[in-house]
Amino acid sequence: MAKFKFVYWLLEYLQSQAEFLFEWDEGNMFKSEDKHGVTLEMVESCFLDNNLIALGEQYHPSTSEDRYGMIGKTNTEEILFACFTIRNGKIRPISARLANKKERSIYEEIC
Repeated sequence: MAKFKFVYWLLEYLQSQAEFLFEWDEGNMFKSEDKHGVTLEMVESCFLDNNLIALGEQYHPSTSEDRYGMIGKTNTEEILFACFTIRNGKIRPISARLANKKERSIYEEIC
């Protein structure tokens, strides 16, 4: 399981955006839907959650580019965990799934 270290700027960045531009990699575009039943629309909508939780920057396992994690609620009320990177000011989702029990309890406790 990935591990994250909190970085304050990420929380500020995610909370300050009125809208996000997304860039989908063709290899990842339908991976979350195929594996976890999470659609592109669900992933994008969780970034607009006013109560989203920025987990921070992924430090384990190491990756070739910076990756970040967040927990947010979709426009259909599901709580998701999403992993993403930021390229040229655009959110590039890497993977997303329904939050596990621990992630849901963190979200519900904070929100």
